[in-house]
Amino acid sequence: MIKTIKTIALNTFRETIRDRIFYSLIAFAVLTVAASLLAGSVSLGQDVRVIGDFSLTAILVFELIITLFIGTQLVWREIERKTVYLVLSKPVSREAFYLGKFFGLCLTLLVSGVIMGVIFLSIMAFKTHAFNFIAALAILLVILEAWLLTAVGLLFSSFTTPLASAIYTFCLALIGHSSTTIWLMAKKATPAVRYVLESVYYVFPNLEKFNLRNEVAFSFQPEAGQMVMILLYFVAYTVAVLLLGMAAFRRHEF
Repeated sequence: MIKTIKTIALNTFRETIRDRIFYSLIAFAVLTVAASLLAGSVSLGQDVRVIGDFSLTAILVFELIITLFIGTQLVWREIERKTVYLVLSKPVSREAFYLGKFFGLCLTLLVSGVIMGVIFLSIMAFKTHAFNFIAALAILLVILEAWLLTAVGLLFSSFTTPLASAIYTFCLALIGHSSTTIWLMAKKATPAVRYVLESVYYVFPNLEKFNLRNEVAFSFQPEAGQMVMILLYFVAYTVAVLLLGMAAFRRHEF
């Protein structure tokens, strides 16, 4: 099964990097990160802080766009082209097919994240004359967040259309980055509203856990315990979503 997952993942990776949307997004993202130099040059002595915040936001946005435009279509495209029938007619389980698609897109997101991250770190090193370890951690967490959202997008795509999957995933990303606001609102709300808001806070992914932009801007060193908890949260939530997605895909009739 591991060999099958690896084969499907590599084929998915080759398919996605041949997609013109991927190259367009990478080119645009690279230009955006490079443009942060211009933004930093007019920031009155706060150029490093502006470059860090601007570039990390750009990397996150373009990783999300890749997930929305490519990830939500992976399973649907195979069904639409009817190639899924050919694959599943061989000794390939639905779980292996589903996981192969997931890991293939994760590899694509890793490559795109590394490309943008290297450019960003190079700009930071040029400005500060030192390697920014905190910024590297921030890039890693952006990639992990993109992987988590990929699992969510695949879950939605297993039972709905690509457009609906993209909308649902985008809305969930917005909610995930508003988790702190939702928690503060819950503390001031009536009991009934508080119950709803707290349910949203705990059920939806807390994507602010992956946000280290403030640490990069102010050169705060994140604690080792904090990083371990973020990794455990990522693994637990992603595995849970993947299990739900495989269960939904298993029930799909084709």
